[in-house]
Amino acid sequence: MNDTLNKDINKLTLQVFMQTVGSSMVMVYMNLFMTDYLMIAAATVSTALVIAKTIDLVFSVVAGPIMEKVRFKNGKYRPWLNIVKWLLFISFTLTYLNTYELGVGSEWLRAGVIIVSYVGFGAGMSLLMICRGGVLQYMAGADMGIRAKISARQAQATAAATIITSACVLPLIKLVGGFTGDKWAYWVTCTFLALFMLFGAGGMARLARNYDAPSDAAAKKTVTVKDMFNAVAGNSQLLIMILSMGIFYISMNVLTGIQVYYFRYIINDYGFMATSMTIKTAFAFVASLFIPRLGKKLGKRMSYVVGLLGYAASMVFIGVFGGSSKWIFTIGTCLFTAFMYMFSSFGVNYFLDCGEYGYHKTGKDYRSTAMAMFNLPMKIGFVGGSAIAGYGLAAIGYQPGMEITADFTSKYMLIIGTIPAVLCVLAAVIFLVGYKIKDEDAARYAKENAERDAAMAVAQAN
Repeated sequence: MNDTLNKDINKLTLQVFMQTVGSSMVMVYMNLFMTDYLMIAAATVSTALVIAKTIDLVFSVVAGPIMEKVRFKNGKYRPWLNIVKWLLFISFTLTYLNTYELGVGSEWLRAGVIIVSYVGFGAGMSLLMICRGGVLQYMAGADMGIRAKISARQAQATAAATIITSACVLPLIKLVGGFTGDKWAYWVTCTFLALFMLFGAGGMARLARNYDAPSDAAAKKTVTVKDMFNAVAGNSQLLIMILSMGIFYISMNVLTGIQVYYFRYIINDYGFMATSMTIKTAFAFVASLFIPRLGKKLGKRMSYVVGLLGYAASMVFIGVFGGSSKWIFTIGTCLFTAFMYMFSSFGVNYFLDCGEYGYHKTGKDYRSTAMAMFNLPMKIGFVGGSAIAGYGLAAIGYQPGMEITADFTSKYMLIIGTIPAVLCVLAAVIFLVGYKIKDEDAARYAKENAERDAAMAVAQAN
């Protein structure tokens, strides 16, 4: 690896770090903010978020085809990154806008602002993740070692950023609240953090100049919507990956969506949330340095299965024992984070492998479309996780400021722990039965596809 490439990988890692800091608040406090500050009923919150995340899900499906069809003169990914940085910044500034204090009387109008902001956030993140994968592809070429290195560095950057934000965001909200009041502290803090996204995405746009798809060569490709649909529907390995990982993300987002209620109501220690999340994310950073090594030994396929089953066991631990102790809950979150890094460090490479498989099988290069699907399971998870978490809270009778009983705690822990564990086991079984791409197969596909691309380039030049 030459010095220039190594420096650019370091720049990319820093930019991913900044993007993670910038987006850190959006999901964590959203449900609580809507119920306890915007005064929206839990069932309405869930419905609004399901609407927003379903729209986001649809966009994530068409984002790849849109990027395949829309061609800019100065590259394939860089122009999108320049659009994305502003789309995300504006969306973040709307997320915690306190429309209740601004006098918006209708509950659904207040929820509507959240829907708009979330759709903007989701669309921006879909485009951003495709651009990340595209820059990775062009930086690494067919070298699987460099692909793995870049993915691991991105995972480490995400873990490091999450450590910092876990420790600092809640105290920062409280600090800002001393000047603005609690009702505006979330908005001011989120707007400040959004600046990191603005600069992080902008920096990636500048870096992409050296690794973007040549616009003249890209323009020669004719890709139809039907071809793109067939690229997904005709790729059995990609479909299995989407289904299994989608179920996993549903599991993960059940906890993500409502864990804030655990600290605020179940253990009545909201301030400990920052401590718990910092411990978990510090543990995650350490795990990101060592666990991927075990993953490389197991291979991408078995790492995914073992990671999911370990994640499921950790969630059972939380569901059964976490309701009685904030420390047990925290230990459980550390455990599932470690297991998750067994496969999450491979990142978009699962989907790139599926893209290489499809290109090798059909001779049609829809690797960008395959990488675009990397975001789809996350979106499925947001929709399904929000529905289970939100409607689950409404079903067990949650009301802001309510008195917490042992019966409520028991039902809450079932939602946050046991249900996600069952979903993880299901995801592991589906993947183990249906996914057949081994690491040596993926390497062979990438090598032969690169040779095919080189031959086509020579033919076009002549």
